[in-house]
Amino acid sequence: MRNRFTVTISDVHGARHYSFTQLAKRFFSWILLLFLTLWVAGALTIVWFSNKVDEVEAQHRFAVKAYSDRLAKVEDDYENMLTEKGELETALNQKSERLDSLGQTLQNIEEMIMTQDELQSLATLPVEQRLENLQMSALERSLMLASIPNGSAVKNFKGFTSYYGVRKHPVTGVRSRHLGIDYRGGVGEDVLATADGIVSFSAFSKETGFGNLVSIIHANGFKTRYGHLHKRTVKVGDYVYKGQKIGEIGNTGRSTGPHLHYEVLFLSRRIDPKPFHEWSQENYNAIFQEVKLVPWGSLVQAASLQAKKVEKQLLPRDVAFRASLPN
Repeated sequence: MRNRFTVTISDVHGARHYSFTQLAKRFFSWILLLFLTLWVAGALTIVWFSNKVDEVEAQHRFAVKAYSDRLAKVEDDYENMLTEKGELETALNQKSERLDSLGQTLQNIEEMIMTQDELQSLATLPVEQRLENLQMSALERSLMLASIPNGSAVKNFKGFTSYYGVRKHPVTGVRSRHLGIDYRGGVGEDVLATADGIVSFSAFSKETGFGNLVSIIHANGFKTRYGHLHKRTVKVGDYVYKGQKIGEIGNTGRSTGPHLHYEVLFLSRRIDPKPFHEWSQENYNAIFQEVKLVPWGSLVQAASLQAKKVEKQLLPRDVAFRASLPN
């Protein structure tokens, strides 16, 4: 009986006795031990997995937070990009409008001061080149109009009383050539130099009959004379500028009333002053056809060379001007 053991199980129906050998006892002991071992291992495994789950969950939360932060930054950058895009589009539209306006203004100026042939040659050039050509053209014209007589010789133009050509002299009554034009005006009204130059004569000229007379020598062989002045405001040797007052309308010398006698000479030869009176930036090319006695081609070429010299001196300003243009 030593190698046996009894297990008693009691219930409502009574007690039951089960008898086992010692080997069976050991078997059940090992089974129980194995069960306990498995239970402990399972518990440890569960604890390990629980820790791993917590670690993975923490990593997941970190990854989700990093992703959320990154997504928020991307959304922020996208909003900023949209804002910058809108600003760039607005700036581009404004520059485009300015460029269109500049192009239209440039075209209007070109049409105003250039011939049809010149306009056709400029049609395919970029705006920058057209601006450079226009700048050179404007500079050439400014040099020409500053040095060659043009515009009105009186400040307040009221018309003419006599023109260039053959006429009956108002004092002598003899038909003779009138070598200038007479400006209508009252005594004391301003008389202006029609181009830059040096005063070569400023005195009372009894011999010519022009009374108080001022003569100015200009560049390129031109000379102008202003007669019958009431008062002279410049003296010989003075350098005068276009538009500068040189005297006042008067009635001195052989004259029947207040007026200004005005002459234009080229290489000491008198020519009709009226085309020079009408000459301006707006009417620039007309004089080249009307006045045949002047070699305009060589004068324009000289002005072009002078303009290029001036342009070299103004080059830093020109570069700054171009840099201010819209891209």
